[in-house]
Amino acid sequence: MFSFDKKRGFTLIELLVVIAVIGLLSSIILVNLQSARAKARDGVRQRDVQQLEKALLVYWDKFGQFPGEACCDSSLGSDSCGCPACPSCTSCTGSSWCSSSGIWQGIVGNGIMGVLPTDPLNNTTYYYWYEPCCNQDCGGGRSCVGLCCEYTIGASRLERTGSGYTKWGRWEK
Repeated sequence: MFSFDKKRGFTLIELLVVIAVIGLLSSIILVNLQSARAKARDGVRQRDVQQLEKALLVYWDKFGQFPGEACCDSSLGSDSCGCPACPSCTSCTGSSWCSSSGIWQGIVGNGIMGVLPTDPLNNTTYYYWYEPCCNQDCGGGRSCVGLCCEYTIGASRLERTGSGYTKWGRWEK
């Protein structure tokens, strides 16, 4: 007589169902993780711009004006070091703030910050930029004569909203 020993185990169908459920759950988790990473990078961008703004205010307290700039100062470079974010600049070799730019010399060169932050992605879509108003009409009837009395600094774009994040300031003697 034949004797069948029944072993307890999973059938192939049961294993495939479990693998499919695990795959579905892991894909949902990965999508949520990407969203959390984008939100974290946006938080870093906002914090970095606020730190730059505080450094500019310290510079104002020391020198009574904001640092000047050339054509383009950004975390992608400046006009003298290549600036992909500046359409009028032809040399696109930059990958960070240029050490000869006004904001670098003013903030890092004077020991206010050790380094200027760069965007977590730092490419032609996501970068930081600085634009002061110096010795000119600043728009809206405002003008700066003899010094840099106004600035705009920001992150080119936030991932979750698609809009930029900008801080503006103006101080007068």
